[in-house]
Amino acid sequence: MRIAIVDDEEAETHDLKKMLMCFADSRRLNISYDCFADGTAFLAAISHRKYDLVFMDIYMENTDGIQTALKMRRLCPDCCLIFLTSSQEHMAQAFPCHAFDYLLKPLDQNRLLRTLYDFLRVFPENQQYLNLSVGKQIIPVLYSHLEYICTDSNYCIVRAQEQYRCRIPFNKLKSTLEKDERFCTINRGILVNLDYVDCMEDLVCRMKSGVSFPMNTKKKTELKQILINYRFNIRRKQLSRRE
Repeated sequence: MRIAIVDDEEAETHDLKKMLMCFADSRRLNISYDCFADGTAFLAAISHRKYDLVFMDIYMENTDGIQTALKMRRLCPDCCLIFLTSSQEHMAQAFPCHAFDYLLKPLDQNRLLRTLYDFLRVFPENQQYLNLSVGKQIIPVLYSHLEYICTDSNYCIVRAQEQYRCRIPFNKLKSTLEKDERFCTINRGILVNLDYVDCMEDLVCRMKSGVSFPMNTKKKTELKQILINYRFNIRRKQLSRRE
């Protein structure tokens, strides 16, 4: 599970990290976290990195947490957002951000734990993942962290939180991943996770990380429609959860 903490208070960030690590240890969860002191740095990071859970301070010296969260929603519509606030007065303004919860500062550990247990009910621990054979190691990679896969001679380049070069047939990965609606083969030997696609223009598929791939000429219209349908279905699921 990948977590982002956006807060300019070092002491409170430190306390939150300690609580998160205790929770992860008690549930035997594998978590990682990145900390950001302002919204600008956080928004730059999520243009090419996906988080499962985001803790966002509403009040920061150089950042409006609500405005940052609204911008985040355009880049990462599905991540779970938890606001941190020293006052309840701006909660109404935060509703359009579709926050999972609001936690008052200073953080109460029991209150945080209840929220994290609720989060795990929505975000199951048994997410789908690949076991990649890299050298002499087996590396598990969550589907949600996969950005793209492309062939490289007899190997595959797998881009996730890190980049891996694996000796595995591309078609084997393709047949496994295309059972999941997130994944789409856009050209021979190139498969992308639609969550990480910025746009498909002309014959180019541009990823949020800045990487670009050529699209299959004969299938460009079909591929663009797949992206449109996928984004529509994601939006529809979000709306149904709110009703």
